[in-house]
Amino acid sequence: MGTVKMETKIKNTLMQWIPGIQPASEDESDYDLLRRLACSCMDRIHIGTDEDLQWVEDIGKVVNLLYQSGNRYTKNAIENEFLSELIREECPASLKLHMALLPRELRKEYLKVILEN
Repeated sequence: MGTVKMETKIKNTLMQWIPGIQPASEDESDYDLLRRLACSCMDRIHIGTDEDLQWVEDIGKVVNLLYQSGNRYTKNAIENEFLSELIREECPASLKLHMALLPRELRKEYLKVILEN
C-alpha cells in the first residue's frame, strides 16, 4: 500500500496559485508552509526590486483569498504564521511598505496581529 498524501485547502491553493511553491516534505504542515512563505516574502521585501515587491503583492492576494474564504482553522493559520512572521521586524518604515503590499481586506487582520503581539 502506498502512503496517502494529505492535501489541505491551504496547500492546494498555495501550490496552484504560486509558481514554484512546494511543501518542503509530504508531512509539512499548513502552519510550516505559511511560515516559510512569509519568510520568502520578507527576503524579497529586503531585496526590494520591483519584481520582488510585485511577487510579495501577488502572494498577499493569494493569502487574502484563502483568508476571506477560509474557515476558522485557515484564518488562525494565516494570522499565527503568515502575518505573525511578517511583523517580526516591524517598525514605522516597514509598516507603511507592508500595508501597501497587502490587499486592503488583509490589512485589518495584519494590524490586529500587530496589536495582539
